[in-house]
Amino acid sequence: MNSPSRPRSRPAPDIAFVLPSGGSGGAVQVGILLAALEAGIRPDLLVGSSVGALNAAYLATDPSVERVAGLAEIWQGLGRGDVFGSNHWYTVRRLAMRHDHIFSPAPLRSLIARFCPLERLEDARVPVQVVTTDLDHGVARWWSRGAASEVLYAAACLPGLFPPAHLDGHRHVDGGVLEPVPVGRALDLDAATVYVLGEQAGPEAESSRPRTALDVLIRSFDISRYARLPEPGAMGRPGQRVVTLPGAATTGIAITDFTHTARLITESYEASRRFLAGRGYQGGLWDGGASGHGDAARRAKSSTWRAISDLDNLEAVVVSPSR
Repeated sequence: MNSPSRPRSRPAPDIAFVLPSGGSGGAVQVGILLAALEAGIRPDLLVGSSVGALNAAYLATDPSVERVAGLAEIWQGLGRGDVFGSNHWYTVRRLAMRHDHIFSPAPLRSLIARFCPLERLEDARVPVQVVTTDLDHGVARWWSRGAASEVLYAAACLPGLFPPAHLDGHRHVDGGVLEPVPVGRALDLDAATVYVLGEQAGPEAESSRPRTALDVLIRSFDISRYARLPEPGAMGRPGQRVVTLPGAATTGIAITDFTHTARLITESYEASRRFLAGRGYQGGLWDGGASGHGDAARRAKSSTWRAISDLDNLEAVVVSPSR
């Protein structure tokens, strides 16, 4: 069942990480997570939408640099086929038979199993909140309990591309349809400081027109997600702060294009590391995974962090890497 709006069994979180939707751009979150955790910033709550829900579920089992180094390895091995599959005949057959989806859900479900070893969301070490879009009622639904694999599939199944999930007797699709950047949820749960992982902006004009029906569908979805997106920094409430951690620019990168992953992780790590260092937080240096997961873990264990200024001195900001 979906979670209540304000769980009473836990105290209000001090720090929440918000992991937005974004398809292949979810790689940006990996670099930002590395920088934040190296700087000693640990979440008490994870709020995820679409691909951000998958990253959140992975981190929720162990919010450490070692864990994120493993997440980076998964991301750097991903290709379009790992999400959408490579069976073109299946796609053609589905289109011809007028089904409610284009791609087989099998590759996405297999990927979710790699991202989340949990059987149930409530077993996570760090509380995680996942959003889905209820097709039958046209509203966003929030989940902190339930079968992890099913909820995460519902959270990430792009409408029209994958078959809807069935939860609590209703059809559900990608949470990014209604909540691409779920800052409001973290604020509603009384988080004192909300870190948004990456700047969010609607897609700019494309240099070339979409070539296929699928391209048109994905482009339209990308536009609709951010049509009415408020500036996260303006959403702060009395006693609460919203801080956007900068990442690499994803302009011009399709949500199905995984060929830029290594660059997005590295540039996002560097951008957030500089941002945090400028505000008093210092962490170690990540080498882009060149030395392997084991070395990343050893570096993480030996890293020391120093906060020159207290978190209370950090104001609510939305910062671009160029600023």
